[in-house]
Amino acid sequence: MSVRGGAKLEPVESWTVLTESPLKGLAFAREAARIFAWDEGNQLYLLNAHGEMVSSTRSPSRILAGAISDDGSLVVVLCDHDEAGLLLLSGDLEIQAERAAPPEASFVATDPFGRYVAVGSRLGAVQLVNRNGRAAGRIETIQPVAHLCFVPDRPFAVGAAAFGMLAGVDLGASRTPGRLEPEVAWQDRLMSNVGRLTCSGDGSMVLASCFTHGVQRFSLNGRVEGSYHLGGTVAHAVPDFPGRTIVASTLEGELAVMNSAGNVRWRTRLERPPIALEVDPLGRYAVHGRATGEITRLDFFGPDPGRRESSGASRTAVGGAGGARGRAGAGAGAGAGTVRAPDWSVPAVSTEDQAETAVLAVCDDPPRIAVFSSPNRLELFGVDGQKLGKGPETSGVGRILRVAPGWLAAATDRQVALCDLRRGEQRRLDMMLVELTHLAIKPDSFGLAIVQERDRIGRATAAGRWVWKHELPTPIEEIAIGSEGFSAATTNDGRLLVFDPAGGVTQVGGLDPADPPLLIEAPEGSPAGLAWVTLARRAQQLRGHSRGGEVVWTRRLPWEGWSLARLGPFALIASADGRAMAFDGAGDVRAEGPPGGGAGDVHGLDAEGRPVRVVRKEMHILCSGLDGRVRWRSVAPQAVGPAAAGRSGVAVMIGRDLAWFRHVGPA
Repeated sequence: MSVRGGAKLEPVESWTVLTESPLKGLAFAREAARIFAWDEGNQLYLLNAHGEMVSSTRSPSRILAGAISDDGSLVVVLCDHDEAGLLLLSGDLEIQAERAAPPEASFVATDPFGRYVAVGSRLGAVQLVNRNGRAAGRIETIQPVAHLCFVPDRPFAVGAAAFGMLAGVDLGASRTPGRLEPEVAWQDRLMSNVGRLTCSGDGSMVLASCFTHGVQRFSLNGRVEGSYHLGGTVAHAVPDFPGRTIVASTLEGELAVMNSAGNVRWRTRLERPPIALEVDPLGRYAVHGRATGEITRLDFFGPDPGRRESSGASRTAVGGAGGARGRAGAGAGAGAGTVRAPDWSVPAVSTEDQAETAVLAVCDDPPRIAVFSSPNRLELFGVDGQKLGKGPETSGVGRILRVAPGWLAAATDRQVALCDLRRGEQRRLDMMLVELTHLAIKPDSFGLAIVQERDRIGRATAAGRWVWKHELPTPIEEIAIGSEGFSAATTNDGRLLVFDPAGGVTQVGGLDPADPPLLIEAPEGSPAGLAWVTLARRAQQLRGHSRGGEVVWTRRLPWEGWSLARLGPFALIASADGRAMAFDGAGDVRAEGPPGGGAGDVHGLDAEGRPVRVVRKEMHILCSGLDGRVRWRSVAPQAVGPAAAGRSGVAVMIGRDLAWFRHVGPA
């Protein structure tokens, strides 16, 4: 029974835990009082009711959904993986079984004792497996089930489609040990979208969170028993075990506690809406999680008597090492897995449009930050936030920034401005350009490599004088500058062109015309004789080339690369879903990362020369190593815009301001 059923509610925040990355989901083992959570960095957390870390591990693949049995004996993780999409873990997060998940798998649920797992698919039936991963049955309904909950005190489950259907399923035992014979007991039409489905211990109260239609209540036989309306868009409604207390949250950020009659006993508005919500089976407290990574316990009747009194709620950051890593909050000092504020932030542009379309660059020698915004305004900042001046005015459209040791170039489609950062000198090159499309710079040893209208390539000095020009029969895909005055380009018809210092051309064929390769200069420290690296995206092949263009080595990639960048001693390949691999000049893999972001990720090197990845997702900014371990993250108060990374730190546009984050090392 619920305790203190008639007592006055005086909710207080007991504790808050911060996850390494933005929180993605949360589940609650009601009998064991364990909280299972997972974040965007694919980190798994198991906490007790006091917010203390019990266990932690990392998933090898992107996490889609998760669940934990009420007794805490079984944890289930649904991953984006062809061969091991369904992970069955013990109560200590040790892997017990790995199985392939159904195509288009969408959710997982487990019975209270961890004996059976339901895996839903957007394509059709719900698959049932036992705790060992063996097939145990199949639930077939008119529409694909999007939400399913097991009734704790009987072999019965209730499921709902994303729209239009509610169904009850008898889970009868099969004559074959370890299997069930599911049978749909009833199906009813439900004329609303469903965001979540929950039930009380005996199933007498089934709650469907129906967004603008409020909370719809049903009996175990599917009979409509009424609805609760909170005045917002309800995303979560969860009853305690007897069904006497209901906790609900809305997309507008409101959190409310009701009794079974629908009377609101207490309500508040949170800074951000919960993405997960659970309630203690006796109705004593609720646990909610927000996308910012905060998992909070809210005690309904004052402080938990089993916990020592303190002056306020504890706020703890947790990391992948399996324990607490000290207190941290917004603005806390940087450390692994902590939320931090920028080291500094200064106004950089005047409008939101300028912020969204700005181009940023970080130069390492000397440390400088460049912001190139419309209308073609170049601003230079020091890493201490001091404004160092403006670049020359340029005309034309488009914005390109390129950096080289001691130099910065800012270009439009018609003009190039060159900044000598060591001397503090700036000038606009006196060159008549038409539709500049590619630019590479090495002013000290080569000058500039410039492509106009995609098919006219040339070399120019740092003073703006042409050394040589060529007009090609096919458009250029990429250009790169090598050593001793050599440069190279790849074309849309699959050729690699190498230009000597005087502009003489060597053509290398053998590449697929339907798959124009990307191109970079060979990484620092490459073996003698290696000058270029190309990436055939569709063929998933990375090749090292000699100065003349001959293939020196070839490496097969496990996935299709989206981009190729030269980061000091590494050639870094990234995919559209955020996977990344760093190769050295010999073609050996030096670092590899699982999916963690997207095509817009920014990569760079930290102060120690290790590759890092910067992910921007809604209000979140995350900096992690390629292994996925988060160095730091920040929750921005305004829209997050373009970013750039260098050895000294990360520059990000937050609203109209330029924000700077110094690099911190891994834990």
